Amino acid sequence: MTKSYEERMAEKYNFLKKDEDINKTQPTIKKNKDKDDVISSENIEDKNVSEDSLLVPLDAWNTVLNQLGNLHEASQQMAEARERAAKAEAEAEFLREKLKNTRQQLEDNNKKKRFFFF
Repeated sequence: MTKSYEERMAEKYNFLKKDEDINKTQPTIKKNKDKDDVISSENIEDKNVSEDSLLVPLDAWNTVLNQLGNLHEASQQMAEARERAAKAEAEAEFLREKLKNTRQQLEDNNKKKRFFFF
């Protein structure tokens, strides 16, 4: 069976660990000869991070921001293209009406009898 999106992103960017046995909130204590106890900074979580948030690697975040910028630029280009299309459609409609009127005037002039006096 295929993996979920979250699992694939976790593997790709390494921001989720599969080992749930490791408790990240408890720091690891190492013994040092010079000092009593030293806390390893590898397993300490930032206390300002809430449980609902997710730490994202910088490369993944930059990729998302770049994609967001590309989407914004694409939406602006689409809006401009819509404006140009609406303008072209209105101009085409105007020219069709003008052509229709010109043809009607030409027919009317051809139907009229012209008398030449010599």
